[in-house]
Amino acid sequence: MAKKVARDPCAPKRNMSAYLLYQNAMREQFRALNPGMTFGQLAKYTSAMYAEMPPAEKEAWVARAEADKQRYLNELATYVPPPGYDAKGDAIITSTGQETARTTSRRGKSAKDRNAPKRNMSAYLLYQNAMRDQFKRENPGMTFGQLAKYTSHMYKNLTPEEKASWDARAAQDKARYNAEISTYVPPPGHDARGNMIEDNRPRKRSKRGPKDPAAPKRASGAYVFFTNEMRPIVMSEFPGIKFVEMGRILGERWRALTPLEKKRFEEIANQDKVRFQMEMQQYTANQAQQNAATQALDVGSAHEAAVAAATGGVAALPVSAAAMTAAQAHQYQHYPDPNAAAYGAHGGYDQHIYHQYHGT
Repeated sequence: MAKKVARDPCAPKRNMSAYLLYQNAMREQFRALNPGMTFGQLAKYTSAMYAEMPPAEKEAWVARAEADKQRYLNELATYVPPPGYDAKGDAIITSTGQETARTTSRRGKSAKDRNAPKRNMSAYLLYQNAMRDQFKRENPGMTFGQLAKYTSHMYKNLTPEEKASWDARAAQDKARYNAEISTYVPPPGHDARGNMIEDNRPRKRSKRGPKDPAAPKRASGAYVFFTNEMRPIVMSEFPGIKFVEMGRILGERWRALTPLEKKRFEEIANQDKVRFQMEMQQYTANQAQQNAATQALDVGSAHEAAVAAATGGVAALPVSAAAMTAAQAHQYQHYPDPNAAAYGAHGGYDQHIYHQYHGT
């Protein structure tokens, strides 16, 4: 296995695509929702959720990716690489194949500087953290999901004055974070927010071919149907809510559903799965028919070319008898056949084509 190229820990962190930003933001939530999933299954689930995302939400992630790209270009413009590293912070490899900088070891889990400023929280999260213990005492029999749903309901029913006080706390917490981050000096190997810098060079992936527009749409899971129904409700309850925070609320409400409530979405998902399987069978059959027809045309063209060569340059047969006019079929019937012994004394091959054209 080829060694990883070393990277300057102080080099600007590379920008990420819209999908990678979404994946990093939602990973923990999806892992909590699906504790039994393997790493590969979780990756497929995340991909399905991203594919089912409404265009408006996807555009927001694309905008974040563009902002991250601009951030990277701005930081790279002022970056001065140390000796042995190129303009992007990668170790320079000599003509002998050796690196002028030390090769990094396999990276572990990303660590955060314990002295870095604590991230600010939204008004809802401040309210949730402040009221959690009180709501637990008042409702000792509630599960975690039911408690989250109850907290969301209580926040929704706050008076405008009470909500304004929590908004003011959130604004104060944001000002605190901005003030602290402006004076924060990260230690070596950490970025401007205190996160340990990782060598996350993306793997080279083969480009996918264009998707067949005739292919059936893949089946969606029960949680996807739940989010499609619940998302407009959450957006009406919390206008201007952030996407990550919306994901948390959707996850909490999904976990708070009773088995009977979940069953409705599971039945919809099962119906969609049956729909996909039936459409996929029909699609596969159509593809097989098209492939067989293409192969038949290829074989026919090769045989006709061989016949034309055997006649000493006489024009080849049309690709299919159905494409010939009656006059052409009649004219072809009288072509000299050098292989008459093989087809019959009277040009049985030509006669066969003629009869086939007329359906006799």
